[in-house]
Amino acid sequence: MARYLPEEVFTISRRPPLPGLQQGRHNKRKTRKRGRGKGKEMKEILIEIIRNAITEAKTAGEIETKELPPLYLEAPKKPEHGDFAVNIAMKMAQTEGKPPRKIAETIIKRITGHPIIDKAEIAGPGFINFFMSNEYWLKTLSEIETLGENYGKCSIGKGQKILLEYVSANPTGPLHIGHGRGAALGDSLSRILRAAGYDVATEFYINDAGSQVQNLALSVLLRCREIKGEEVEWSENLYKGEYVNDLAQEFLEKGGKIIVEQAGPYALNEILGWLRRDLEGFNVTFDKWFSEKSLYDSDKVQKAIDWLKQKALMYDKDGALWFRSTDFGDDKDRVVIRENGEPTYFASDIAYHHDKFQRGFNTLINIWGADHHGYIPRMKAVVQALGHDKESLKVLLVQMVSLLRNGQPVIMSKRSGEFITLKEVMDEVGADAAKYTFLTRRPDSQMDFDLEIVKSQSSENPVYYMQYAYARACNIERFAEEKNLTILPASKVNLGLLKLPEEIRIIKALTAYPEVVEGAALSFEPHRLTAYLQELAGHFHSYYRGNRVVTDDIPLSQARMVMIKGLKTVIGNALGLVGVSAPKSM
Repeated sequence: MARYLPEEVFTISRRPPLPGLQQGRHNKRKTRKRGRGKGKEMKEILIEIIRNAITEAKTAGEIETKELPPLYLEAPKKPEHGDFAVNIAMKMAQTEGKPPRKIAETIIKRITGHPIIDKAEIAGPGFINFFMSNEYWLKTLSEIETLGENYGKCSIGKGQKILLEYVSANPTGPLHIGHGRGAALGDSLSRILRAAGYDVATEFYINDAGSQVQNLALSVLLRCREIKGEEVEWSENLYKGEYVNDLAQEFLEKGGKIIVEQAGPYALNEILGWLRRDLEGFNVTFDKWFSEKSLYDSDKVQKAIDWLKQKALMYDKDGALWFRSTDFGDDKDRVVIRENGEPTYFASDIAYHHDKFQRGFNTLINIWGADHHGYIPRMKAVVQALGHDKESLKVLLVQMVSLLRNGQPVIMSKRSGEFITLKEVMDEVGADAAKYTFLTRRPDSQMDFDLEIVKSQSSENPVYYMQYAYARACNIERFAEEKNLTILPASKVNLGLLKLPEEIRIIKALTAYPEVVEGAALSFEPHRLTAYLQELAGHFHSYYRGNRVVTDDIPLSQARMVMIKGLKTVIGNALGLVGVSAPKSM
Protein backbone atom coordinates (compact mmCIF):
# COMPACT_ATOMS: atom_id res chain seq x y z
CA MET A 1 0.00 0.00 0.00
CA ALA A 2 1.26 3.44 -0.83
CA ARG A 3 2.37 5.23 2.30
CA TYR A 4 1.99 8.65 0.71
CA LEU A 5 -0.08 10.15 -2.06
CA PRO A 6 0.75 13.37 -3.95
CA GLU A 7 -2.10 15.31 -2.39
CA GLU A 8 -1.56 13.82 1.01
CA VAL A 9 -1.21 15.71 4.20
CA PHE A 10 0.86 14.67 7.00
CA THR A 11 0.60 13.63 12.71
CA ILE A 12 2.54 11.79 15.14
CA SER A 13 0.84 10.25 18.12
CA ARG A 14 2.09 9.79 21.61
CA ARG A 15 3.24 6.24 22.06
CA PRO A 16 4.47 3.83 24.71
CA PRO A 17 8.14 2.92 24.86
CA LEU A 18 9.57 0.22 22.66
CA PRO A 19 9.47 -3.35 23.93
CA GLY A 20 12.43 -3.93 26.18
CA LEU A 21 12.87 -0.27 27.11
CA GLN A 22 11.50 -0.60 30.61
CA GLN A 23 14.07 -3.23 31.43
CA GLY A 24 16.76 -1.01 29.97
CA ARG A 25 15.61 1.94 32.06
CA HIS A 26 15.87 -0.14 35.24
CA ASN A 27 19.40 -1.21 34.40
CA LYS A 28 20.96 2.04 33.27
CA ARG A 29 24.00 1.70 35.50
CA LYS A 30 24.78 -1.63 33.84
CA THR A 31 23.87 -0.90 30.24
CA ARG A 32 24.92 2.66 29.59
CA LYS A 33 28.54 2.48 28.55
CA ARG A 34 29.31 5.65 26.64
CA GLY A 35 28.41 9.29 26.94
CA ARG A 36 26.19 8.73 29.92
CA GLY A 37 26.30 12.34 30.97
CA LYS A 38 26.96 14.15 34.21
CA GLY A 39 23.36 15.40 34.29
CA LYS A 40 21.97 11.90 34.55
CA GLU A 41 24.63 10.92 37.03
CA MET A 42 23.98 14.03 39.10
CA LYS A 43 20.25 13.34 39.24
CA GLU A 44 20.85 9.80 40.46
CA ILE A 45 23.30 11.02 43.09
CA LEU A 46 20.95 13.76 44.24
CA ILE A 47 18.01 11.37 44.53
CA GLU A 48 20.17 9.09 46.65
CA ILE A 49 21.19 12.05 48.83
CA ILE A 50 17.53 12.97 49.40
CA ARG A 51 16.61 9.36 50.21
CA ASN A 52 19.47 9.10 52.71
CA ALA A 53 18.40 12.36 54.36
CA ILE A 54 14.86 11.06 54.78
CA THR A 55 16.15 7.75 56.15
CA GLU A 56 18.31 9.59 58.68
CA ALA A 57 15.34 11.74 59.68
CA LYS A 58 13.22 8.63 60.17
CA THR A 59 15.92 7.09 62.36
CA ALA A 60 15.99 10.26 64.42
CA GLY A 61 12.23 10.18 64.81
CA GLU A 62 11.70 13.37 62.82
CA ILE A 63 9.80 11.63 60.01
CA GLU A 64 7.32 8.76 60.42
CA THR A 65 6.49 7.84 56.79
CA LYS A 66 7.09 4.12 56.35
CA GLU A 67 6.97 3.94 52.56
CA LEU A 68 8.65 6.72 50.58
CA PRO A 69 6.58 8.05 47.64
CA PRO A 70 8.18 8.03 44.14
CA LEU A 71 10.91 10.64 44.01
CA TYR A 72 11.30 12.63 40.79
CA LEU A 73 13.53 15.57 40.00
CA GLU A 74 12.44 18.29 37.62
CA ALA A 75 14.32 21.17 36.06
CA PRO A 76 12.71 24.49 37.06
CA LYS A 77 11.58 26.66 34.15
CA LYS A 78 13.49 29.64 35.51
CA PRO A 79 17.25 29.32 36.26
CA GLU A 80 16.90 31.51 39.36
CA HIS A 81 14.86 28.67 40.89
CA GLY A 82 17.83 26.32 40.80
CA ASP A 83 19.02 23.35 38.78
CA PHE A 84 16.61 20.74 40.12
CA ALA A 85 13.40 20.78 42.13
CA VAL A 86 11.57 18.05 44.05
CA ASN A 87 8.06 17.97 45.56
CA ILE A 88 8.65 15.01 47.90
CA ALA A 89 7.77 17.09 50.99
CA MET A 90 4.35 17.88 49.56
CA LYS A 91 3.73 14.20 48.78
CA MET A 92 4.64 13.22 52.34
CA ALA A 93 2.57 15.94 54.04
CA GLN A 94 -0.69 14.00 54.38
CA THR A 95 0.96 10.89 55.80
CA GLU A 96 3.13 12.93 58.14
CA GLY A 97 0.34 15.25 59.21
CA LYS A 98 2.76 18.18 58.93
CA PRO A 99 3.02 21.25 56.67
CA PRO A 100 5.13 20.47 53.57
CA ARG A 101 7.53 23.32 54.32
CA LYS A 102 8.25 21.83 57.76
CA ILE A 103 9.11 18.46 56.15
CA ALA A 104 11.27 20.25 53.57
CA GLU A 105 13.19 21.99 56.37
CA THR A 106 13.90 18.59 57.95
CA ILE A 107 15.26 17.21 54.67
CA ILE A 108 17.38 20.28 53.87
CA LYS A 109 18.93 20.24 57.35
CA ARG A 110 20.42 16.82 56.63
CA ILE A 111 21.89 17.55 53.20
CA THR A 112 23.45 20.97 53.89
CA GLY A 113 27.17 20.93 53.20
CA HIS A 114 27.18 18.14 50.63
CA PRO A 115 30.01 18.87 48.15
CA ILE A 116 27.87 18.66 44.98
CA ILE A 117 25.14 20.93 46.39
CA ASP A 118 25.84 24.64 46.55
CA LYS A 119 22.58 25.35 48.34
CA ALA A 120 19.02 24.10 48.80
CA GLU A 121 16.02 26.30 49.54
CA ILE A 122 12.29 25.96 50.04
CA ALA A 123 9.98 27.50 47.50
CA GLY A 124 6.21 27.95 47.37
CA PRO A 125 4.11 25.49 49.35
CA GLY A 126 6.98 23.08 49.89
CA PHE A 127 9.14 22.57 46.82
CA ILE A 128 12.84 22.04 47.46
CA ASN A 129 15.07 23.77 44.92
CA PHE A 130 18.65 22.58 44.55
CA PHE A 131 21.53 24.63 43.26
CA MET A 132 24.41 22.37 42.28
CA SER A 133 28.07 23.30 42.67
CA ASN A 134 29.93 24.67 39.65
CA GLU A 135 32.77 22.24 40.33
CA TYR A 136 30.52 19.32 39.50
CA TRP A 137 29.18 20.87 36.29
CA LEU A 138 32.72 21.57 35.11
CA LYS A 139 33.52 17.86 35.10
CA THR A 140 31.33 17.61 32.01
CA LEU A 141 34.03 19.28 29.93
CA SER A 142 36.51 16.53 30.74
CA GLU A 143 33.91 13.89 29.93
CA ILE A 144 33.16 15.45 26.53
CA GLU A 145 36.87 15.69 25.73
CA THR A 146 37.40 12.02 26.62
CA LEU A 147 34.38 10.64 24.78
CA GLY A 148 34.42 12.90 21.73
CA GLU A 149 31.96 11.65 19.09
CA ASN A 150 30.67 9.05 21.58
CA TYR A 151 29.46 11.70 24.00
CA GLY A 152 25.69 11.37 24.20
CA LYS A 153 25.56 7.74 23.10
CA CYS A 154 24.17 5.03 25.35
CA SER A 155 23.11 1.38 25.23
CA ILE A 156 19.49 1.39 26.42
CA GLY A 157 18.50 -0.35 23.19
CA LYS A 158 21.03 -3.15 23.38
CA GLY A 159 19.59 -6.41 22.09
CA GLN A 160 16.63 -4.76 20.33
CA LYS A 161 16.33 -5.07 16.55
CA ILE A 162 14.20 -2.41 14.88
CA LEU A 163 13.03 -2.20 11.28
CA LEU A 164 12.24 1.39 10.41
CA GLU A 165 10.20 1.83 7.22
CA TYR A 166 9.67 5.33 5.94
CA VAL A 167 8.90 7.44 2.87
CA SER A 168 7.69 4.44 0.80
CA ALA A 169 6.25 6.81 -1.80
CA ASN A 170 4.37 5.51 -4.82
CA PRO A 171 6.96 5.12 -7.62
CA THR A 172 4.68 7.03 -9.96
CA GLY A 173 6.14 10.52 -9.72
CA PRO A 174 8.67 12.76 -7.96
CA LEU A 175 8.85 13.14 -4.19
CA HIS A 176 6.86 16.05 -2.75
CA ILE A 177 7.70 18.13 0.31
CA GLY A 178 5.50 15.92 2.48
CA HIS A 179 7.77 13.03 1.61
CA GLY A 180 10.67 15.29 2.58
CA ARG A 181 9.28 15.80 6.06
CA GLY A 182 8.77 12.05 6.46
CA ALA A 183 12.27 11.38 5.12
CA ALA A 184 13.82 13.85 7.56
CA LEU A 185 11.94 12.28 10.47
CA GLY A 186 12.85 8.72 9.54
CA ASP A 187 16.51 9.42 8.85
CA SER A 188 17.04 11.37 12.05
CA LEU A 189 15.12 8.82 14.11
CA SER A 190 17.28 6.00 12.75
CA ARG A 191 20.44 7.92 13.73
CA ILE A 192 19.10 8.67 17.22
CA LEU A 193 18.02 5.09 17.86
CA ARG A 194 21.41 3.79 16.76
CA ALA A 195 23.08 6.28 19.10
CA ALA A 196 20.91 4.83 21.87
CA GLY A 197 22.22 1.33 21.15
CA TYR A 198 19.41 -0.13 19.03
CA ASP A 199 20.18 -2.35 16.06
CA VAL A 200 18.28 -0.43 13.37
CA ALA A 201 17.66 -1.34 9.73
CA THR A 202 15.95 1.12 7.39
CA GLU A 203 13.69 0.21 4.51
CA PHE A 204 11.85 1.83 1.60
CA TYR A 205 8.79 -0.19 0.57
CA ILE A 206 8.36 0.00 -3.21
CA ASN A 207 4.71 -0.12 -4.24
CA ASP A 208 5.44 -1.77 -7.57
CA ALA A 209 2.37 -4.00 -7.66
CA GLY A 210 -1.16 -2.85 -8.27
CA SER A 211 -3.18 -0.41 -10.32
CA GLN A 212 -0.95 2.64 -9.79
CA VAL A 213 1.88 1.02 -11.78
CA GLN A 214 -0.50 0.16 -14.60
CA ASN A 215 -1.82 3.72 -14.55
CA LEU A 216 1.72 5.03 -14.82
CA ALA A 217 2.40 2.83 -17.84
CA LEU A 218 -0.84 3.94 -19.50
CA SER A 219 -0.03 7.61 -18.77
CA VAL A 220 3.34 7.31 -20.49
CA LEU A 221 1.79 5.49 -23.47
CA LEU A 222 -0.87 8.17 -23.94
CA ARG A 223 1.78 10.88 -23.79
CA CYS A 224 3.83 8.99 -26.39
CA ARG A 225 0.84 8.96 -28.71
CA GLU A 226 0.25 12.67 -28.18
CA ILE A 227 3.87 13.37 -29.05
CA LYS A 228 3.32 11.43 -32.28
CA GLY A 229 0.32 13.60 -33.05
CA GLU A 230 -2.53 11.34 -31.96
CA GLU A 231 -5.57 12.56 -30.06
CA VAL A 232 -6.15 10.62 -26.83
CA GLU A 233 -8.53 10.70 -23.89
CA TRP A 234 -7.24 10.95 -20.34
CA SER A 235 -9.14 9.54 -17.36
CA GLU A 236 -8.97 11.25 -13.97
CA ASN A 237 -6.82 8.56 -12.32
CA LEU A 238 -3.89 8.98 -14.73
CA TYR A 239 -0.71 11.01 -14.15
CA LYS A 240 -0.41 14.27 -16.10
CA GLY A 241 2.62 16.11 -14.72
CA GLU A 242 5.45 17.43 -16.87
CA TYR A 243 7.57 14.51 -15.69
CA VAL A 244 5.28 12.14 -17.63
CA ASN A 245 6.11 14.06 -20.80
CA ASP A 246 9.81 13.74 -19.98
CA LEU A 247 9.45 9.99 -19.50
CA ALA A 248 7.58 9.63 -22.79
CA GLN A 249 10.14 11.69 -24.72
CA GLU A 250 13.06 9.70 -23.32
CA PHE A 251 11.26 6.42 -23.91
CA LEU A 252 10.68 7.24 -27.59
CA GLU A 253 14.23 8.54 -28.06
CA LYS A 254 15.56 5.20 -26.78
CA GLY A 255 13.46 3.32 -29.32
CA GLY A 256 10.79 2.04 -26.98
CA LYS A 257 7.69 0.47 -28.46
CA ILE A 258 4.38 1.99 -27.45
CA ILE A 259 3.26 -1.07 -25.51
CA VAL A 260 2.57 -1.53 -21.81
CA GLU A 261 5.13 -4.33 -21.49
CA GLN A 262 7.93 -1.91 -22.32
CA ALA A 263 6.64 1.47 -21.15
CA GLY A 264 5.63 0.29 -17.68
CA PRO A 265 8.97 -1.16 -16.53
CA TYR A 266 10.86 1.72 -18.17
CA ALA A 267 8.84 4.40 -16.37
CA LEU A 268 9.00 2.55 -13.05
CA ASN A 269 12.78 2.13 -13.18
CA GLU A 270 13.30 5.76 -14.20
CA ILE A 271 11.16 7.10 -11.38
CA LEU A 272 12.84 4.81 -8.84
CA GLY A 273 16.13 6.29 -10.02
CA TRP A 274 14.75 9.78 -9.39
CA LEU A 275 13.61 8.81 -5.90
CA ARG A 276 17.00 7.34 -5.01
CA ARG A 277 18.91 10.36 -6.31
CA ASP A 278 16.62 12.89 -4.62
CA LEU A 279 16.83 11.07 -1.30
CA GLU A 280 20.60 10.71 -1.54
CA GLY A 281 20.75 14.45 -2.27
CA PHE A 282 18.73 14.86 0.93
CA ASN A 283 21.38 12.82 2.79
CA VAL A 284 18.92 9.95 3.24
CA THR A 285 19.85 6.38 2.36
CA PHE A 286 18.20 3.03 3.06
CA ASP A 287 19.62 -0.34 3.98
CA LYS A 288 17.08 -2.00 1.73
CA TRP A 289 14.58 -1.11 -1.00
CA PHE A 290 11.88 -3.76 -0.63
CA SER A 291 9.67 -4.62 -3.62
CA GLU A 292 5.97 -5.26 -3.03
CA LYS A 293 5.97 -7.28 -6.27
CA SER A 294 8.57 -9.64 -4.76
CA LEU A 295 5.99 -10.70 -2.16
CA TYR A 296 3.78 -12.00 -4.95
CA ASP A 297 6.63 -13.46 -7.00
CA SER A 298 7.84 -15.46 -3.99
CA ASP A 299 4.30 -16.53 -3.07
CA LYS A 300 4.67 -14.86 0.35
CA VAL A 301 1.27 -13.17 0.08
CA GLN A 302 -0.51 -16.48 -0.41
CA LYS A 303 1.54 -18.17 2.33
CA ALA A 304 0.63 -15.43 4.83
CA ILE A 305 -3.06 -15.74 3.91
CA ASP A 306 -2.89 -19.53 4.25
CA TRP A 307 -1.26 -19.16 7.66
CA LEU A 308 -4.16 -16.98 8.86
CA LYS A 309 -6.68 -19.38 7.31
CA GLN A 310 -5.21 -22.21 9.36
CA LYS A 311 -5.83 -20.11 12.46
CA ALA A 312 -9.48 -19.67 11.38
CA LEU A 313 -8.91 -15.93 11.04
CA MET A 314 -10.13 -15.70 7.44
CA TYR A 315 -13.62 -16.28 6.08
CA ASP A 316 -15.51 -16.03 2.78
CA LYS A 317 -18.41 -13.63 2.37
CA ASP A 318 -20.12 -12.31 -0.77
CA GLY A 319 -17.42 -13.85 -2.93
CA ALA A 320 -14.60 -12.02 -1.08
CA LEU A 321 -12.05 -13.19 1.48
CA TRP A 322 -12.18 -11.34 4.82
CA PHE A 323 -9.80 -11.06 7.79
CA ARG A 324 -11.36 -11.22 11.26
CA SER A 325 -9.77 -7.98 12.44
CA THR A 326 -12.64 -7.34 14.89
CA ASP A 327 -11.26 -10.24 16.94
CA PHE A 328 -8.33 -7.95 17.71
CA GLY A 329 -10.07 -4.65 18.39
CA ASP A 330 -10.66 -3.25 14.88
CA ASP A 331 -14.07 -1.67 14.30
CA LYS A 332 -14.87 -4.00 11.37
CA ASP A 333 -13.46 -6.96 9.47
CA ARG A 334 -11.33 -6.20 6.41
CA VAL A 335 -11.35 -7.48 2.84
CA VAL A 336 -8.15 -9.23 1.76
CA ILE A 337 -9.22 -10.62 -1.64
CA ARG A 338 -11.95 -8.84 -3.60
CA GLU A 339 -14.93 -10.51 -5.32
CA ASN A 340 -13.04 -10.36 -8.64
CA GLY A 341 -10.12 -12.26 -7.18
CA GLU A 342 -7.84 -9.19 -7.00
CA PRO A 343 -5.93 -8.72 -3.75
CA THR A 344 -6.29 -5.49 -1.79
CA TYR A 345 -3.29 -3.48 -0.58
CA PHE A 346 -4.02 -5.05 2.77
CA ALA A 347 -3.06 -8.48 1.42
CA SER A 348 0.50 -7.49 0.56
CA ASP A 349 0.83 -5.49 3.79
CA ILE A 350 -0.05 -8.62 5.77
CA ALA A 351 2.67 -10.53 3.96
CA TYR A 352 5.16 -7.67 4.28
CA HIS A 353 4.80 -7.37 8.03
CA HIS A 354 4.86 -11.14 8.43
CA ASP A 355 8.13 -11.10 6.50
CA LYS A 356 9.53 -8.35 8.73
CA PHE A 357 9.02 -10.42 11.85
CA GLN A 358 10.39 -13.53 10.16
CA ARG A 359 13.59 -11.59 9.53
CA GLY A 360 14.09 -11.35 13.28
CA PHE A 361 13.03 -7.79 14.11
CA ASN A 362 11.60 -7.15 17.59
CA THR A 363 9.95 -3.85 16.75
CA LEU A 364 8.56 -2.42 13.54
CA ILE A 365 8.32 1.35 13.12
CA ASN A 366 6.38 2.69 10.14
CA ILE A 367 6.25 6.36 9.21
CA TRP A 368 3.10 7.04 7.18
CA GLY A 369 1.08 9.96 5.94
CA ALA A 370 -1.80 11.19 8.07
CA ASP A 371 -4.50 9.84 5.74
CA HIS A 372 -3.43 6.36 6.89
CA HIS A 373 -4.74 6.95 10.41
CA GLY A 374 -7.65 4.58 9.86
CA TYR A 375 -5.31 1.91 8.53
CA ILE A 376 -3.45 1.48 11.81
CA PRO A 377 -6.04 -0.64 13.74
CA ARG A 378 -6.18 -3.32 11.02
CA MET A 379 -2.37 -3.53 10.87
CA LYS A 380 -2.12 -3.87 14.65
CA ALA A 381 -4.81 -6.55 14.41
CA VAL A 382 -2.69 -8.41 11.85
CA VAL A 383 0.38 -8.16 14.06
CA GLN A 384 -1.57 -9.73 16.92
CA ALA A 385 -3.01 -12.40 14.64
CA LEU A 386 0.52 -13.27 13.55
CA GLY A 387 1.39 -13.97 17.18
CA HIS A 388 3.10 -10.72 18.21
CA ASP A 389 2.39 -7.99 20.74
CA LYS A 390 0.44 -5.23 18.98
CA GLU A 391 2.83 -2.71 20.55
CA SER A 392 5.68 -4.23 18.56
CA LEU A 393 4.25 -2.21 15.64
CA LYS A 394 4.68 1.53 16.02
CA VAL A 395 3.11 3.82 13.43
CA LEU A 396 4.14 7.48 13.28
CA LEU A 397 1.87 9.72 11.24
CA VAL A 398 3.28 12.92 9.78
CA GLN A 399 1.22 16.08 9.39
CA MET A 400 0.86 18.55 6.54
CA VAL A 401 3.51 20.92 5.19
CA SER A 402 2.32 24.24 3.74
CA LEU A 403 4.87 25.82 1.43
CA LEU A 404 5.03 29.62 1.59
CA ARG A 405 7.02 32.43 0.03
CA ASN A 406 7.05 35.60 2.11
CA GLY A 407 3.96 34.33 3.87
CA GLN A 408 2.02 33.58 0.69
CA PRO A 409 1.11 30.02 -0.39
CA VAL A 410 3.13 28.38 -3.17
CA ILE A 411 0.81 25.98 -4.98
CA MET A 412 1.94 24.83 -8.40
CA SER A 413 5.02 22.97 -9.48
CA LYS A 414 6.53 23.10 -12.94
CA ARG A 415 7.73 19.55 -12.52
CA SER A 416 4.68 17.76 -11.17
CA GLY A 417 1.90 20.07 -12.25
CA GLU A 418 0.12 19.32 -8.97
CA PHE A 419 2.45 19.58 -6.00
CA ILE A 420 5.82 21.02 -5.01
CA THR A 421 8.61 18.49 -5.37
CA LEU A 422 11.27 17.89 -2.75
CA LYS A 423 13.98 18.48 -5.36
CA GLU A 424 12.57 21.92 -6.18
CA VAL A 425 12.75 22.85 -2.51
CA MET A 426 16.27 21.45 -2.13
CA ASP A 427 17.43 23.30 -5.24
CA GLU A 428 16.23 26.58 -3.78
CA VAL A 429 17.11 26.34 -0.08
CA GLY A 430 19.60 23.45 0.16
CA ALA A 431 19.21 19.98 1.63
CA ASP A 432 20.53 20.93 5.09
CA ALA A 433 18.16 23.85 5.46
CA ALA A 434 15.14 21.84 4.33
CA LYS A 435 15.95 18.84 6.49
CA TYR A 436 16.69 20.80 9.65
CA THR A 437 13.60 22.97 9.22
CA PHE A 438 11.36 19.92 8.86
CA LEU A 439 12.70 18.71 12.21
CA THR A 440 12.09 21.94 14.13
CA ARG A 441 8.44 21.11 14.73
CA ARG A 442 6.66 18.17 16.22
CA PRO A 443 5.54 15.91 13.37
CA ASP A 444 2.00 15.93 14.79
CA SER A 445 1.73 19.64 14.07
CA GLN A 446 1.10 21.20 10.68
CA MET A 447 4.07 23.13 9.37
CA ASP A 448 4.46 26.40 7.50
CA PHE A 449 7.66 26.22 5.47
CA ASP A 450 8.56 29.70 4.22
CA LEU A 451 11.19 29.53 1.49
CA GLU A 452 12.47 33.05 2.08
CA ILE A 453 12.95 32.55 5.82
CA VAL A 454 14.73 29.24 5.29
CA LYS A 455 17.10 30.93 2.81
CA SER A 456 17.80 33.94 5.00
CA GLN A 457 21.08 34.39 6.87
CA SER A 458 19.50 35.55 10.09
CA SER A 459 18.39 34.30 13.49
CA GLU A 460 14.95 33.68 11.98
CA ASN A 461 16.46 30.82 10.01
CA PRO A 462 16.98 27.97 12.52
CA VAL A 463 19.54 26.01 10.49
CA TYR A 464 21.64 29.10 9.72
CA TYR A 465 21.51 30.08 13.39
CA MET A 466 22.68 26.60 14.39
CA GLN A 467 25.33 26.03 11.74
CA TYR A 468 26.72 29.52 12.34
CA ALA A 469 27.24 28.60 16.00
CA TYR A 470 29.38 25.63 14.95
CA ALA A 471 31.28 27.71 12.38
CA ARG A 472 31.84 30.42 15.01
CA ALA A 473 33.35 27.87 17.41
CA CYS A 474 35.67 26.68 14.63
CA ASN A 475 36.65 30.28 13.89
CA ILE A 476 37.54 30.83 17.56
CA GLU A 477 39.83 27.80 17.40
CA ARG A 478 41.54 29.19 14.30
CA PHE A 479 41.95 32.58 15.98
CA ALA A 480 43.48 30.95 19.05
CA GLU A 481 46.01 29.20 16.83
CA GLU A 482 46.83 32.46 15.05
CA LYS A 483 47.48 34.04 18.45
CA ASN A 484 49.75 31.12 19.33
CA LEU A 485 47.59 30.18 22.28
CA THR A 486 48.54 26.72 23.51
CA ILE A 487 45.33 24.75 23.72
CA LEU A 488 45.69 22.30 26.59
CA PRO A 489 43.60 19.25 27.55
CA ALA A 490 41.00 19.75 30.26
CA SER A 491 43.10 17.91 32.84
CA LYS A 492 45.85 20.54 32.57
CA VAL A 493 43.60 23.57 32.70
CA ASN A 494 42.15 25.39 35.69
CA LEU A 495 38.48 24.99 34.76
CA GLY A 496 37.53 26.73 37.99
CA LEU A 497 38.24 30.00 36.16
CA LEU A 498 34.98 29.47 34.27
CA LYS A 499 32.77 31.34 36.72
CA LEU A 500 30.61 33.63 34.62
CA PRO A 501 26.90 32.79 34.76
CA GLU A 502 26.89 32.64 30.94
CA GLU A 503 29.71 30.08 30.99
CA ILE A 504 28.03 27.88 33.56
CA ARG A 505 24.80 28.11 31.58
CA ILE A 506 26.57 26.77 28.48
CA ILE A 507 28.22 23.96 30.43
CA LYS A 508 24.91 22.98 32.04
CA ALA A 509 23.39 22.80 28.56
CA LEU A 510 26.26 20.56 27.40
CA THR A 511 25.65 18.36 30.43
CA ALA A 512 22.02 17.88 29.42
CA TYR A 513 22.84 16.54 25.94
CA PRO A 514 22.94 12.77 26.76
CA GLU A 515 19.52 13.00 28.37
CA VAL A 516 18.16 14.82 25.33
CA VAL A 517 19.37 12.02 23.07
CA GLU A 518 17.89 9.36 25.32
CA GLY A 519 14.59 11.23 25.54
CA ALA A 520 14.41 11.62 21.77
CA ALA A 521 15.03 7.88 21.35
CA LEU A 522 12.41 6.83 23.90
CA SER A 523 9.75 9.17 22.52
CA PHE A 524 10.64 8.91 18.79
CA GLU A 525 10.88 12.70 18.69
CA PRO A 526 13.91 14.09 16.82
CA HIS A 527 12.55 17.62 17.22
CA ARG A 528 13.81 17.46 20.81
CA LEU A 529 17.32 17.65 19.37
CA THR A 530 16.68 20.71 17.21
CA ALA A 531 14.97 22.46 20.13
CA TYR A 532 17.99 21.66 22.28
CA LEU A 533 20.38 22.90 19.60
CA GLN A 534 18.52 26.19 19.21
CA GLU A 535 18.73 26.82 22.94
CA LEU A 536 22.41 25.88 23.06
CA ALA A 537 23.19 28.10 20.08
CA GLY A 538 21.32 30.95 21.74
CA HIS A 539 23.43 30.61 24.89
CA PHE A 540 26.62 30.59 22.84
CA HIS A 541 25.78 33.52 20.58
CA SER A 542 24.78 35.57 23.62
CA TYR A 543 28.02 34.66 25.41
CA TYR A 544 30.12 35.51 22.36
CA ARG A 545 28.57 38.97 22.01
CA GLY A 546 29.52 39.87 25.56
CA ASN A 547 32.84 38.10 26.06
CA ARG A 548 36.14 37.45 24.34
CA VAL A 549 37.36 33.88 24.47
CA VAL A 550 41.00 34.55 23.64
CA THR A 551 42.39 37.33 25.84
CA ASP A 552 45.68 38.40 27.40
CA ASP A 553 44.79 36.22 30.38
CA ILE A 554 46.32 32.95 29.18
CA PRO A 555 44.96 30.59 31.90
CA LEU A 556 41.44 32.00 31.44
CA SER A 557 41.72 31.77 27.65
CA GLN A 558 42.83 28.13 27.89
CA ALA A 559 39.90 27.31 30.18
CA ARG A 560 37.48 28.99 27.78
CA MET A 561 38.95 27.08 24.85
CA VAL A 562 38.17 23.79 26.62
CA MET A 563 34.57 24.98 26.87
CA ILE A 564 34.52 25.99 23.18
CA LYS A 565 35.91 22.62 22.13
CA GLY A 566 33.25 20.88 24.22
CA LEU A 567 30.57 23.06 22.67
CA LYS A 568 31.84 22.27 19.19
CA THR A 569 31.84 18.52 19.92
CA VAL A 570 28.28 18.51 21.20
CA ILE A 571 26.93 20.63 18.34
CA GLY A 572 28.72 18.41 15.83
CA ASN A 573 27.39 15.23 17.47
CA ALA A 574 23.85 16.59 17.59
CA LEU A 575 23.89 17.82 14.00
CA GLY A 576 25.07 14.35 13.00
CA LEU A 577 21.97 12.85 14.65
CA VAL A 578 19.77 15.40 12.92
CA GLY A 579 21.41 14.42 9.64
CA VAL A 580 22.79 17.78 8.53
CA SER A 581 26.34 19.01 8.05
CA ALA A 582 28.46 20.98 10.49
CA PRO A 583 30.29 23.63 8.40
CA LYS A 584 33.64 24.88 9.66
CA SER A 585 33.13 28.27 8.07
CA MET A 586 30.20 30.32 6.77
